[in-house]
Amino acid sequence: MSLVLLDIDGTLLGADGGVDAAIWSAAERLRDAGLRLAVCTGRTHSGVALDIARRLDAGAPHIFHNGALVTTADAEPKLLHSAPLGADVLRRLVGHARRLEATIEFYTAGEVYVDRITTECARHAEVLDIAPVERDLEGVLIDEEVIRAHWIIDPALLDQALAVDLPACNASSATSPALPKDAFISVTSAHVSKGTGAVFAAEHLGVDLADVVGVGDSMSDIPMLDAVGHPFAMADGDPQVCERFRTCGPVDQNGVIEALEFALRRCGDLQPS
Repeated sequence: MSLVLLDIDGTLLGADGGVDAAIWSAAERLRDAGLRLAVCTGRTHSGVALDIARRLDAGAPHIFHNGALVTTADAEPKLLHSAPLGADVLRRLVGHARRLEATIEFYTAGEVYVDRITTECARHAEVLDIAPVERDLEGVLIDEEVIRAHWIIDPALLDQALAVDLPACNASSATSPALPKDAFISVTSAHVSKGTGAVFAAEHLGVDLADVVGVGDSMSDIPMLDAVGHPFAMADGDPQVCERFRTCGPVDQNGVIEALEFALRRCGDLQPS
C-alpha cells in the first residue's frame, strides 16, 4: 500500500460533523509507516475540508470538487490540476436555477459565488466553513474560471434540477449527514470525476493504482472506488455502492478505521523481510 484516498462526508464525517480522535490516531499510524493519505471529496479546498486534508497529510495530492481540482494542503497550497466548465453550460445552469428558484453555487479555485445567500446556502457554508460571495452569476462566468457548479435543493426537486441539458458534463447527486434536509448536485466537466482525480494523484506520486486504497459512501465515489485496487464502501452508505464494494463499518462507528487498518496490514505484508 502506498496511498489511501478518503471521502469526507459520510466517510470521515458523520452527523456530528467532526473527525473522531480514533481516526486521527489511525491516520498517524499510517503516516508513520510511510503511507500517504489524501482526501477525495466533493467539497471545496477550504474550511473544514482543507483542515482535514492538512492534518491527514499536508503535502499529498488532495482531490477536491469531485476531481475538478487537485492541490496540496500546505500553508500555501500548490495547485496541481484543474478542469474548468464551459461558459455555455454555466449560462444554462444559471437560467435553470432561477426558473426553479433554487440555490446554485459557482466555485473557482479561490471563491464560491452565489446570486444571493439563501437559508440553504448559509447552512451549507456553515458546515463547510466557507464565506460565499454574493454576485450576479452571469458576471462571474464572464471573468472567472469556474471549475464546478453545485446545487443545494429540496430532494423533491431533484429530478427537475437534473432535467437541464448539460452537454459534456457530469452531474452527480449526493447527500450529507450534516445537512439531512438538503440534496446536492455537483456539475463538473465530463472528463472529470473522483476517478480521474485518483488517477492523477497516483501518477503524481508515482504509485500503482493497484496498490491504492479508497473509501467512500455515495454514488459520486464510485469512479474513485472503481479506479483503485482496494475499494471500501461505508456500511451505511448508498445501497448501490455497498452492493458493489467490500464494506467497512458505518460512519458513526468510525468504520473507516477498518480500511485504514487493512492498508497498514498490507503495507506490513509488502515490506521486505
